[in-house]
Amino acid sequence: MKLVIVSAVGTSLLRNFISSQRFQDTIKKFNMFDWDKLAVDDSRNAYPDGEVCRAGKDAELLNALWSFALENPSRAMAEVNGVESALRVLGASRGDTEVLLFASQTCNSMLCASIARDVLKALGYSHVEIIEVKALRSVDEFDQGLVELIDKVIERVVDYVRRGYRVAVSATPGFKAETAFLTIVAMLLGAPSIYIHESFREPVDLPPLPIRLDFDRIADTLNIFRSNPCIDKGLAINILGNKLKQYIELQILKERPGGLVCLRPWIAKLLEIAKALTY
Repeated sequence: MKLVIVSAVGTSLLRNFISSQRFQDTIKKFNMFDWDKLAVDDSRNAYPDGEVCRAGKDAELLNALWSFALENPSRAMAEVNGVESALRVLGASRGDTEVLLFASQTCNSMLCASIARDVLKALGYSHVEIIEVKALRSVDEFDQGLVELIDKVIERVVDYVRRGYRVAVSATPGFKAETAFLTIVAMLLGAPSIYIHESFREPVDLPPLPIRLDFDRIADTLNIFRSNPCIDKGLAINILGNKLKQYIELQILKERPGGLVCLRPWIAKLLEIAKALTY
């Protein structure tokens, strides 16, 4: 059976490259000293026209990063280390394994993603694809970011499941909130997550838990918001009664200015996908 491994993309390549003594001339030339730590809203990191994006097209820099990554791919890049570790744990071959790398739309993340893709291809993985997802700049953008993660990544994962692939998540690299969310979804799909513990540098298999979503329990809530994502709080109290407070505490619903109560959009989409797999 073919395997697909899903992995977020972080900036470990840049962090390790910057600390390398062999490439100090390149690091100084491109002023790379803080590239691994750039904030999402740093103008140098603004995709696709920021300073780091422009520098990332330079052949000298790309060749240096490529050379560094190929010396020891698993040590240079958390993405490669995570994928290779998942492969060992699951007993699969590179030629029968596809990889989905999801990267935030920032210059440093996309640069690392492009090198990771090329390295994994060079190692013999059958197909490696980068999926760009929205970079989260604030708490207010978090819901929309998860909607995009569901649209672009999780729906692809569901498609692989339907086509008979084994699915695994590499839970080591990338932003922790996104990786944690993907791990939860993997558990709902019955897929393992492989995490490399930082203390002993060995992969830990996080097995899927025997959990499922109770659609009947929240069916009344879903029906209320079927035609409109937000309703008047007074109406919600009349329909849901004591359940309203519970659903707000569980973050299924959110209160909005103007006396509104809204169903969080990523929850609606996730429930839609999960229900389609269940029935």
